[in-house]
Amino acid sequence: MSALDRLEKLPDWPARMTAPVAAAYMDCSLATFLKRHGALGVKEGGNTYWSRAQLDQLILRQFDLQQVAPAASSPYDSWKAGRQRA
Repeated sequence: MSALDRLEKLPDWPARMTAPVAAAYMDCSLATFLKRHGALGVKEGGNTYWSRAQLDQLILRQFDLQQVAPAASSPYDSWKAGRQRA
């Protein structure tokens, strides 16, 4: 099962991503992603990961935006908020 196949089963993009997933997130080919953003990856063991938050910051700068509008809350967010009140 590829990284992108596993991604389809997740409710949202992961906080850290391998190169194929990060390239899909940035909507470019793997080669283009590695050429543009390869140096931003962080090695952990035999893997390299890219942070979704860091990629979001790149997008904000690219479009000269201050912040991203908050996403609609997920069922997990609602569950988590309810647990924090208790």
